[in-house]
Amino acid sequence: MNYLFKILISFSIYFFLVNLKAQHSGKSHEIGIIAGSASFTTDYGQRNNFMSNVGGNVGMGIGLVYYMNFTNYRYKWNQRTRYFNEHFRIRAELSYMSAKLDHFGKYVDKSETSYGADQLRAHHGETKLINVGAQLEFHWVDIVDFGSRRIPDLKWSPYLSAGVFVDFYDPTISSDLGDWRDPDILYPKWDPNIDPKAARDDSGITLSATLGIGTRYKLGEYSDILIESRWQYFFSNYVDGLNSRPDPANKYNDWLLWVHVGYVYYLN
Repeated sequence: MNYLFKILISFSIYFFLVNLKAQHSGKSHEIGIIAGSASFTTDYGQRNNFMSNVGGNVGMGIGLVYYMNFTNYRYKWNQRTRYFNEHFRIRAELSYMSAKLDHFGKYVDKSETSYGADQLRAHHGETKLINVGAQLEFHWVDIVDFGSRRIPDLKWSPYLSAGVFVDFYDPTISSDLGDWRDPDILYPKWDPNIDPKAARDDSGITLSATLGIGTRYKLGEYSDILIESRWQYFFSNYVDGLNSRPDPANKYNDWLLWVHVGYVYYLN
């Protein structure tokens, strides 16, 4: 959590400096907060199972966001610029997510009475994430027209986004059968005595790529609400602490889908 504290302080100082200079620049700036539900798809659970991929391994996320627009739409809305400046904005983000992880699917069904099924049912995990990065947003609606509030009937601003993040992850592993590091506690493909690198609860740093779709809704003269769905693919398969490399079913790295709402305030 020291990472989170240091980054929060840095963001606060940056927002303060931006606010001092905002009205004198050729750009406009915004800050906001976002929160929602994050669905993790990891090595926990059966592939293509709804509970494994969508409904089961779900946690919460919260974040701070900062937007830089390439035009000062509040004070210079009548000075039109390039198409890029009026339809794209950069979004920086600091967010935190966590989720408890369990196995779902036919292999842990009550009808399964093997010891392997018992191992899977007893196996639990949790992962915590701090994300720091930026996205580029493309808005169909002209940002100047929407942000300047000069068109009263213009209420919605849908957008697409893509970005890159640095991610600090911290997984934990446990079993109802005992210490997960002991022989025959975890399912064989993750048994650390068979493959020492198949399961580990070490924290680490990785990168991720994001794709998102969302919309803003005009809330007031200086504020919007947003609704967004974002897919985030990690460049590591240890975000959940599991990575059985010889297993042919282990085809992809961990990823998540984050559905969230937010509040955005215009600094200038």
